[in-house]
Amino acid sequence: MRCFSFRRFRLIENFSLDKPFSCVFFGILFFLVACLPLSVVRASTPEVTKKQIGIGALGYIEPRSRVIRVSHNAGPEGARVAQLFFREADQVKSGQKLALLSDHKKKFAEVDAAKTRIKALDAQLAAEKATMVFNQKEYQRYESLSRQSMTTISHAENKHLAFKQSQLNVERLLAEIDNAKSQLLIAEAELENTIIYAPITGTVLKILTRPGERIADAGLLEMADLSQLDIVAEVYESDLSKVKVGQQARISALGFTRMYSAEVRELGFQVKKNDLNDTDPLADRDNRIIEVRLTLETDAIVDLKHQIFRQVRVHIKP
Repeated sequence: MRCFSFRRFRLIENFSLDKPFSCVFFGILFFLVACLPLSVVRASTPEVTKKQIGIGALGYIEPRSRVIRVSHNAGPEGARVAQLFFREADQVKSGQKLALLSDHKKKFAEVDAAKTRIKALDAQLAAEKATMVFNQKEYQRYESLSRQSMTTISHAENKHLAFKQSQLNVERLLAEIDNAKSQLLIAEAELENTIIYAPITGTVLKILTRPGERIADAGLLEMADLSQLDIVAEVYESDLSKVKVGQQARISALGFTRMYSAEVRELGFQVKKNDLNDTDPLADRDNRIIEVRLTLETDAIVDLKHQIFRQVRVHIKP
């Protein structure tokens, strides 16, 4: 409220309250003083525009391929590693041989033995087929002679029995060969099971089992395709309705030299308990969240490929 001092108005000294004109003058003056603040300095409350500021969440860096733990189905006792063909940080291709297990030589010998048996049975089969053809001709010849009474019926019957026996031998050998081929397939599968191959093209992140050690539940190694990185944001379930595929986001973290851009690609389906917690001791714990996957910009891959699972802050723009 503005204040007026009567000392500033020298004109007042010339007026007296006893005069009617003075009373009118002072009445008008006091009226103007009282009304002036309302007409000049009008208080107004600024309108606060309701503006969306986006959604904040904690997240972590993860390869789009996920981190794959390569193991071996060798039963509860596990299998011992004989040889590794890679080192940590190596780039490997899908289907590339990674390791040999200790029983590889034994299984290789079993495959070789199965192949040798098949070859032996094939030779026996060829010989038995030749014998069967000979016995068939002998049987036909003696049967013709017996009709002409040039030989006894018993001789013809003996030749017939020999021919039938040859047929049975051929059938038996064919069955043995089929069985041997099945055994070969089993041996080859067991041999293949002693070789561990790369399931995807990617980078070896960590070796979990060294030569001479048994492959336990931890597996042989961890690997991932680092050519594409994601940000997995833990968005509160109450905020999920505000998140849409294609929204832009900014990624930051303590120690980052810059902020990175990302784009919402997938919305999760399962509500679960949060795994990430803020460093603020007053921050909420045990929240219900839904995982939202964001595609990280290509330029960030070089900077962040050595920071898998690092916690970051995500700001999803409205």
